[in-house]
Amino acid sequence: MKENFAIKLRELRKASGMTQEQLAAEFGVSVQAVSKWENDQTSPDSLKMIRLAEVLDTDIEYLTTGRRNYGR
Repeated sequence: MKENFAIKLRELRKASGMTQEQLAAEFGVSVQAVSKWENDQTSPDSLKMIRLAEVLDTDIEYLTTGRRNYGR
């Protein structure tokens, strides 16, 4: 089953030890915005998506599809 962005975001945020409040502060958005991202109600813009991957120490492909990019 392909995992979606909302699930990966929540998993990666928790694995990094960040709260929704901390992630919201890092991006200058509300906690409600982060909650909506994690509940698949809205998505961040493409620039925030790229930055999320950086902050959560992953690549954009894994964050958006659940697949690892091994430098193909």
